[in-house]
Amino acid sequence: MAAYSSIPSSRPTRYSWETRWLHWVTAVLVVEQFAVGQLAWHLMDRAAPLRAFLVVTHTSLGVLLAAVFVTRMTWAMTGGRAIRFPVVTFQDRVARSVHRLLYLLLGGEIVFGYMARWSTGRPVIAFGVPINSPFPELLGGTHSFFSSLHHWNAWLLFGLACFHAGAGFHHLLLRRDRVFQRMLP
Repeated sequence: MAAYSSIPSSRPTRYSWETRWLHWVTAVLVVEQFAVGQLAWHLMDRAAPLRAFLVVTHTSLGVLLAAVFVTRMTWAMTGGRAIRFPVVTFQDRVARSVHRLLYLLLGGEIVFGYMARWSTGRPVIAFGVPINSPFPELLGGTHSFFSSLHHWNAWLLFGLACFHAGAGFHHLLLRRDRVFQRMLP
């Protein structure tokens, strides 16, 4: 609590509701996308009726995640109403680096997902609406390449997101410095 009480009273103690909303919607969608895309549908037979539903769910919510990501990036680049902290300590540098890497991996995951789908010549279907590829027919082997990138990047993203969540719980349970509470809904 000592670290928290030394923060000047003019500094906000919570992020804006827009920032918190974008954070938690992103978190829920990343967990859902990982659970459906990496765990659920890969464990079932390719002919299973539920698998087709999971693919449509994954692509539809992936498009929603892309829209949230673009909104979040726009919000961040225009300044939003975020709390700005100076980067002073090693821990500050690690936190800033983790956030930047999360953005990079999430952006890459979205691009790789679109490219994996479009490389087969099929549109990305979002809530029943097709999003056709802006590219001409792609070379053979590109589907395998982008699918592999999408798969392994998803594991990296999920692992780093778990580390990020663990750091939040470290602040909540061990440090008790109210860092975690800044992002609560």
